Amino acid sequence: MTPGGRYQHRCVADLSWAVSSPPLLLVEGDDCAWFCESWYRDQYSELEQQLRALDRDPAKLESLLAAQKDRRLGNYFETLWSFALSLNSRYLLIEQNLQIHDGENTLGEMDFIVLDNETGRYAHWELAIKFYLGIGDTVNHEAWHGPGKQDRLDLKLDHLLSRQTRLSRHPVAKAQLEERGIVIDDCAVILKGRLFYPWQQGGPEYYPQYANPSHLRGLWLTRQQLMQSCSADARFVPLIRSGWMAEISKRDAPDGYSAGALMRLVDSGLYRLPMHVIRLEAASEVERLFIVNDDWPQSGT
Repeated sequence: MTPGGRYQHRCVADLSWAVSSPPLLLVEGDDCAWFCESWYRDQYSELEQQLRALDRDPAKLESLLAAQKDRRLGNYFETLWSFALSLNSRYLLIEQNLQIHDGENTLGEMDFIVLDNETGRYAHWELAIKFYLGIGDTVNHEAWHGPGKQDRLDLKLDHLLSRQTRLSRHPVAKAQLEERGIVIDDCAVILKGRLFYPWQQGGPEYYPQYANPSHLRGLWLTRQQLMQSCSADARFVPLIRSGWMAEISKRDAPDGYSAGALMRLVDSGLYRLPMHVIRLEAASEVERLFIVNDDWPQSGT
């Protein structure tokens, strides 16, 4: 199954993708669970019938998303997961984005606190959606950068392992949770997204440590590489504020731009690099790309 595929409404397709897409990493030897693909498949199977009904009338999900003041991708991803849990008979979302304060200091925020109705255990879940571009030796986590270079895979992983997933063990957090009648038994990480490999580099030997073998992949290339390698009839769709999750269906795919037309729009100031794009063939999505400036990553933009 294509993650997020076969749904008419974008928000439902993205909800399907958030649940069913493969995790980026499967970290070994950590105290927290890194859910494997079979777990995500089970969650999707649990929800599929309800998602089909939701696709016929998505008003409830659309209303929830419209009410979100924070329109960043990470918040969108968390909101989709909170909605998915509202449909799930096993897991009950008890707290979301719970801030832990020690006097006037904020120690951190717990994304989700979830009650497993089958076991009666409480779990702390941390969620993230990330898109990284690999530079150099892509086996190493530090080789993976966010498009704007404000983020890096090794830093995010360290933050998850050493701080975010450990917050529920802090004495202050434990005390605040006990006031709510909650004792955390387990923790888990839900990390989704896509890794973009350098143009014309591929193969499992270049995967970063802990990479899920089935993680979603794309390619990144410079503006010059784009113009030199793409045929005149190649078509690209820029993904500016949406479309980063589920595949664009053939029915919904716009005509797209040629490489030259897309770069002229960049020169006009309408778009800017780095840019996440879909490459189309016969009006169907065939791959995801990131286009960067010729001096990236030195420029950082």
